[in-house]
Amino acid sequence: MRSSPTPALAWFLMLGVAVVGSNSLALSPILGDVANDLQATPVAVARANAAYGGATAVSALALGRYVDRIGAERALALGLLVLAAAMVGSAAATHWIWLALSQGLAGAAGGIVLPASYALATAIAPPGRGAETLGRVLTGWSLSLVAGVPLSAAIASALSWRASYLVLAVLLVLAAIPLARIASGRKSDASTGSLSDALRRPGVVPLLAVCLLFMTAFYGVYAYIGDHARRLLGLSATEAGFIVLAYGAGFGFATFGDRFVDRFGAARLFPLVLTIVAATYVALIPGVADFRSVMVLAALWGFANHFGLNILVLQLSRSAPDARVAVLALNSAISYAGALVGAALFGLFYDRYGFSMVTGAAALCSGAAALIALMHALRSGAMGRISVAAGTELKGAGGKDTCSPAERSLRTP
Repeated sequence: MRSSPTPALAWFLMLGVAVVGSNSLALSPILGDVANDLQATPVAVARANAAYGGATAVSALALGRYVDRIGAERALALGLLVLAAAMVGSAAATHWIWLALSQGLAGAAGGIVLPASYALATAIAPPGRGAETLGRVLTGWSLSLVAGVPLSAAIASALSWRASYLVLAVLLVLAAIPLARIASGRKSDASTGSLSDALRRPGVVPLLAVCLLFMTAFYGVYAYIGDHARRLLGLSATEAGFIVLAYGAGFGFATFGDRFVDRFGAARLFPLVLTIVAATYVALIPGVADFRSVMVLAALWGFANHFGLNILVLQLSRSAPDARVAVLALNSAISYAGALVGAALFGLFYDRYGFSMVTGAAALCSGAAALIALMHALRSGAMGRISVAAGTELKGAGGKDTCSPAERSLRTP
């Protein structure tokens, strides 16, 4: 384990996550435009997101645990290049099925890219700064929301939605080049292990259950909030993109609070964070009817979701340091299974009952996730554990370290 971070690698990981996120999230604000061009319904086109999520889940399970065999950095570079090819295929789509197949290819690559990125982020983190280092990499999601998705929406309005996918293809190639250079002179530090072994580790199964509920709620609401706002408020694609920008700004601003996760304890904060997420979904039911209120709520949603994602990945990574890639491959698989369920099942809710049913279902999912997180924290004893500042030691009167081995392990990713 490294005693200090690798700044260059952390920034490249952030860039990789940013371009992957831009693809997986870009469809929402341009959903209506794509549907009109392909002569399909918005719900049908949204199945491309479902295809992306399903392929990512299968790929993460089948391929994610083999990342170390070729090196995590090399796997990242290859995955990003495959994603670029998938973006070109998406841009050339003439039917929603073609678009879904192209996004399926993108998902197959994403199943390698994301677990490799997260595993490397936690592997290079210094003791006591796991959440802070991981938060830097997760800021790539914020960058995709603040810059990538609104830019895609603006390009779709000014040129076409096809041009936005071509721009993403170029960015993916640019992100792959430096990672390939790093891979040529560096061996991955990430650990691997079997999926069955990872599932037997204490805490992994409840955390994966939280992951499924958390991601189902997010993708279910995200897939349709842009289309609903455009219909209800008469917004353009660019204006709908501002909702995504507000979410991304809140997500990115939360990065400044990541050090407090290390200080006060991820497991202790997790139930509170998930409860705030659930409350935000409830507030969106009336809030989406006004543009200013939906902007504020989107920012709060992003702020809370950053901590939710950070804590989830951090706890999973720490649950099995010697099987980190396998655990995070399971995380990616479950995450995009949630994307599949969110886009497909919530699409039925949206089509038949409207957006209020979508946000209500998301609130129920997040509330259930908060309850599971609380039970996990109580079972592990985290709720009663004394918090310490990141990187410090608890010492008794004689100057000896009085932390238990389990407590010390929590300070080392």
